[in-house]
Amino acid sequence: MKSAKEALRQTIEILSEEEARQVLDLTQRVRRGKRDSRTLRRLSHDLAFSVPRHSVSPFGMVTPVQGKGSSASRLLERDRR
Repeated sequence: MKSAKEALRQTIEILSEEEARQVLDLTQRVRRGKRDSRTLRRLSHDLAFSVPRHSVSPFGMVTPVQGKGSSASRLLERDRR
């Protein structure tokens, strides 16, 4: 059985230029990670937008709110019994 890299090399040989460009774009996105989307790349060239560096987390840490009394899931359990 062929390795994945070997099979990929053979497949690349028969791709059209456009298909090869799409595969190259895909591999570059995989190597960079999913966070670096086409939209972010496009917007990074527009002075109206400020695109954060890769080291910045897309979501900040949030501390859950502590409510008083029983949680909604516990109340639902009691109602269904």
